[in-house]
Amino acid sequence: MKNLKSKLYAGGAISGMLFAATGASAAAVDTTAIVSVITDAGTAAAAIGVAVLAMHYGIKLYKWIKGAG
Repeated sequence: MKNLKSKLYAGGAISGMLFAATGASAAAVDTTAIVSVITDAGTAAAAIGVAVLAMHYGIKLYKWIKGAG
């Protein structure tokens, strides 16, 4: 068990070093197009989420009003 933990820690350290090394070389990538696509998708997802919540609570409100009468 102790040997397994040391292997896991060593693997994590190696992958961290590799990630840091690749991150330094990718600093010149232009990401503006990707960011705009993600922003647009987030706006659409928010609109869908609001519609779903409005439908859910609209049904609850309708049932509440119907049950009161």
